[in-house]
Amino acid sequence: MYVILDRALPFIGDGLKPVQRRIIYAMSELGLSAQSKPKKSARTVGDVLGKYHPHGDSACYEAMVNMAQDFSYRYPMIIGQGNWGSYDDPKSFAAMRYTEAKLSAYTKLMLKELGQGTVDWKLNFDGTLNEPIFLPARLPNLILNGVTGIAVGMSTDIPPHNIREIAYLLEKILKKPDISIGQLVRLGKNFQGPDFPSGGEIITASEEIKNIYKTGIGSIKIRATYKKEKSQIVINQLPYQVSGNKIIEQIATQMKAKKLPLLTDINDESDHETPIRIVLTPKSSRVNTDELMSHLFATTDLEKNIRVNMNVIGLDGKPKICDLKTLLSEWITFRTQTIKRRLQYRLDEVESRLHILEGLMLVYLNIDEVIRIIREEDNPKDKLIKKFKLTDIQAESILNLRLKNLAKLEEEKILIEKTELEKEQGALSKVLKSKQKINELIQKEISADAKEFGDDRRTKFNDSAEVSHALDQTQLASSDPVTVILSQSGWVRAAKGTIDEPESLNYKAGDNYLHSVPGRSNQFAVFIDSTGRVYSIVADTLPSARSQGEPLSSRLNPPDGAIFAGVMSGNPKTHWLLSSSNGFGFFVKLEDLYT
Repeated sequence: MYVILDRALPFIGDGLKPVQRRIIYAMSELGLSAQSKPKKSARTVGDVLGKYHPHGDSACYEAMVNMAQDFSYRYPMIIGQGNWGSYDDPKSFAAMRYTEAKLSAYTKLMLKELGQGTVDWKLNFDGTLNEPIFLPARLPNLILNGVTGIAVGMSTDIPPHNIREIAYLLEKILKKPDISIGQLVRLGKNFQGPDFPSGGEIITASEEIKNIYKTGIGSIKIRATYKKEKSQIVINQLPYQVSGNKIIEQIATQMKAKKLPLLTDINDESDHETPIRIVLTPKSSRVNTDELMSHLFATTDLEKNIRVNMNVIGLDGKPKICDLKTLLSEWITFRTQTIKRRLQYRLDEVESRLHILEGLMLVYLNIDEVIRIIREEDNPKDKLIKKFKLTDIQAESILNLRLKNLAKLEEEKILIEKTELEKEQGALSKVLKSKQKINELIQKEISADAKEFGDDRRTKFNDSAEVSHALDQTQLASSDPVTVILSQSGWVRAAKGTIDEPESLNYKAGDNYLHSVPGRSNQFAVFIDSTGRVYSIVADTLPSARSQGEPLSSRLNPPDGAIFAGVMSGNPKTHWLLSSSNGFGFFVKLEDLYT
């Protein structure tokens, strides 16, 4: 259970694992705010390991890098300078001694209220420093940036979402706490589902997505987006955590194996300004772009299933799988507790200051006597308490003032400050006593933060997209006239166009021409053996007639002793007459012989 709680699963409140939380806190202690100059990453990692997280430096630095990659995090928490990895190779980042980092503006949402009594603290591993148990997140970072983790016997996979859309859902729950999960996740303009940093297009049906949010478990299918530019196809967005290099490798492998004759070239034109730009060049303008891309979606990582398992550590400290409403409602409970603590902390400060102001007012009314006591008495504190009925705190605050400042006390300033603080005291007390006012405050702050940090959606949603399917060889091959030639020894080849005298071709020693048939490169060549069995092969996959061909037995498995007797090809609807040596025969459609 220690591994689960301390390393793998995030806390529902701030959505962070311990190493992430410690990195952010250590960087804030180093003064690495968004407005400051960055410092060497090694400095940050050293502080994290030495003060709060006594584990491996590589794992710590990798967690830091991950929070800085804008293709890994929907809202990056760190701004990095130097080589922090690339979309094609997220792990190609430079060593920590070369890179520099500071916190992003987004982390203000995690740290802004840290010093306001909002969280509990604990001693670090060696008992010399305090660290926060969690951070007072002003927005549900857990679902905004998402998280992936594997623990003993369980895992978590929460996809990232858009700030504006999650703010909209939180507002709905705050206004109507008993809203059903079905009403909450009505997909539309205001909420469409996950929003990945890399964009892409979600093609999972809306009902399936709703069911995922109702159960907390499922998978979402996302595919790349593309556009046509003149005669080329340009892939401009990839599924989440899919490398462009891997896509190029997968497509190139098919091209080298001659399984993708519809394409003649593939180029990677990605650069710093355009992270993803993969250009495909079709064989001709007659190639159907949508069919080609459907084939690539089915056979490469251009289409990917992303697992969803909303397993988190709840406010009770126990791991559990949550539906979307439970997750957001529990975060609202966390936020309510945080705001109450923040308001109470401020109220205590106000009341403490009012208490001191009451003492200062007494001093002002008796300033000469107070100054005399301070100057002449051996124990001025006890004398002030006894003479003016002050409390220990009031007397201490008076003695901490310089005589020069004490003599300059003005009644009007004291009364103005006292009036303002009493007004604030009343307002704070009213909010703390009213659940409705607290909810209104939460809603107001969420709205303000969403306005400041929100951005447009990156991932499109298309639940009417057609299911991807791989093309068979007849669809992939071009439709060119060919002649299929079979030799007496069962060797086969295909010549472009029509061959008038196939007998004159070069055959290997001891072999001669047997049979040939005209057809097209995207049609099946059907071979029949001496036992009456038939076998079909796409003509485009046969070796060129410039060679002596290859034995059919290397591709097919005829029974022992069988020899190939002939070949058929052409229109699949054409009827062929087949007969035996005894004179028995029948007509059959060519397509009925396809195997």
